[in-house]
Amino acid sequence: MKTKHLLFLFIAVVAFGCAGQSVKASADAGADAYDSTMQANGYDELKLFKTPTGHITVTLQVNGKPCVLLVDTGGGATLIDISKREKYRLEAIAMREYAAGIGSMSPLVRTSALVRVGEHEFRDDSLFLMDIGYLNAEFKKVRSRQVDGVLGTDFLERHCAIIDYSRSKIYLK
Repeated sequence: MKTKHLLFLFIAVVAFGCAGQSVKASADAGADAYDSTMQANGYDELKLFKTPTGHITVTLQVNGKPCVLLVDTGGGATLIDISKREKYRLEAIAMREYAAGIGSMSPLVRTSALVRVGEHEFRDDSLFLMDIGYLNAEFKKVRSRQVDGVLGTDFLERHCAIIDYSRSKIYLK
């Protein structure tokens, strides 16, 4: 079964590689060999955590502090809860556009931060600040882990994300 799993990842990465890039891995390689191959191809491996609600989170560093983000493969933007603005020392840059979220429409507020993914650190100017208190309120009701923000498709695409659900890992470039 593991061989099929690794073969699928190999095919998926080659067929849907990021910006024409591909990862070459042996279909019969073990998990450690696969992780080494991913690292050799410039990917950082991060642990995913599943909440009691079935949501998946990952922890990145934002301006030098751990930041728990809900992984949202259908979310169009990566954002940090505006209530965490001081914690992460984020500057708010108001925009004249609005964002539609679940049950709300709010003004877009852009921010920039120094983000660390594994061994790589970079400036990300495409983050947003938004009130996600409603989300954490729902998580609190079911004693689920609170999140600092949402990791959206924009970030996942830019960093050629590969999510390995069976091993609870995400690889980012």
